[in-house]
Amino acid sequence: MMQSSQPKPNIEQVEAALRQRIGQKVYQPGVQMPTELALTAEFGVSRATIRTVLTRLANEGLIMRRQGAGTYVNQRVGEVNTLRGLLDYGRLITESGYQPSIQPISMMMREATDEEAQVLSLGKGEQVAVLVRLFLADERPFILATNVIPQKMFKANGDFYDGRLPLHNFLEQYCHQTIAYAIYEICPRLADDEKTIQLLGCQPGRLLLQFTTTFYNHDNWPLVSGHSTYDDSVVKLRFMQSWV
Repeated sequence: MMQSSQPKPNIEQVEAALRQRIGQKVYQPGVQMPTELALTAEFGVSRATIRTVLTRLANEGLIMRRQGAGTYVNQRVGEVNTLRGLLDYGRLITESGYQPSIQPISMMMREATDEEAQVLSLGKGEQVAVLVRLFLADERPFILATNVIPQKMFKANGDFYDGRLPLHNFLEQYCHQTIAYAIYEICPRLADDEKTIQLLGCQPGRLLLQFTTTFYNHDNWPLVSGHSTYDDSVVKLRFMQSWV
């Protein structure tokens, strides 16, 4: 039980703790979770806070709340990738039972294309940083990601940028920006270029998935434009949608 002298955790911290327990199977699929009163006592927060957190998890489909019978971890939770907020490739890999890692491929500055300038609300001739990285699951490559970031957003001086950081951490550290949401377009594509075939280690002509994404801050300003090529033979992309 938490000491009363310590600051009380907020809703996000309690949610993160319960989510971690579900993900790590401290609370096994299909098994009843501790009661609201037990969680209230453990975390030292109000019952309203616990109810808010449980409602969020139920809306996502991670838990099932049965009237008069308690709260249970969804027995199907281990079969899907939970999508909460941004599609985080590292979390996707972890929840699929693999060890994630990011391998930086290249980072270069160049002039934005007309399409990139339009998506990122840039003027003609403005410079962008193009960050290319490979995401691996247990050292097996399965996502080739290219992100385009306006050069004017960078606040840190120097020539070194850690490409192993998840994108949200990269933007917070070097651009002082926070991602609020993202818009994704998903479509099939063939492995038909040498770079994709070589880096993903796939056969020419293999059918892959391509995510075209724009990330925005809380002011609805576009921060990053990118596309990721995903080989779902390595990690399956399966999501749960709840109508709770």
